[in-house]
Amino acid sequence: MVWYNGGMDIHANCSFCGAPVVRKKQSALANIKLHFCNIGCKAQYQKLAKPVDREWLEDHYIRQGLDCAQIGRMVNRDTKSVWNWLKDFGIPTRPRGGMIALRAWQKCHSPAHTGHHHSEAVKQKLREARKVHPNLPHLEGGVHYLKGKRGAETPNWKGGCTPERQAFYSSLEWKALVIAVWHRDNAICQRCRLDHRIINCENVKFAIHHIESFADKEKRADLDNLVLLCRQCHLWVHSRANINKELIK
Repeated sequence: MVWYNGGMDIHANCSFCGAPVVRKKQSALANIKLHFCNIGCKAQYQKLAKPVDREWLEDHYIRQGLDCAQIGRMVNRDTKSVWNWLKDFGIPTRPRGGMIALRAWQKCHSPAHTGHHHSEAVKQKLREARKVHPNLPHLEGGVHYLKGKRGAETPNWKGGCTPERQAFYSSLEWKALVIAVWHRDNAICQRCRLDHRIINCENVKFAIHHIESFADKEKRADLDNLVLLCRQCHLWVHSRANINKELIK
């Protein structure tokens, strides 16, 4: 029941619980026939006001093998609402990723854009748009600023130590250092104190961490510059979470 008070307010009863509802009169509310006192009543009303009955839904979902998305398009509802109806009616649902849901991804089905190519005019427009976009990489002298730089010109250059690192880590000197660090630190992570000899931790990987960067040639083989860490602590030390630069100089 809806009535107006002096042409200003809309007085009605909640369509679910019957409680009185007062709304400011607006042109957008003129044709609304359902009013609710709160969002909870609206949700319960929508849950019970199904556009289909159990027999219809069971026939389309179970016997015809349609999925929730297909049924939703038929009754102009979203997929989750159809799934909730199945639960309310006690209709058993299929597991996500079932064969029926995968029919659209079989090899015999091609995407809608297959075989479509941009014209040269459209490609040129995309090129011009990329040049003026402030968030996209730019060109320096007609060359991409990442592709045109090599070696020391790149921002992450560390003196070309990658080949040296590979050679050093396969050397007898490094193998002797690893043994010395494990003995000195007693097979215990020096940050979280995790003992490698504990039965539950025998599958946890440990690593030798350089306190000062490997790029420092004078410190890379210094025993005092090496520390034993478990994998989790080693990742944390090199992450942004290590705001105090613990174990890093």
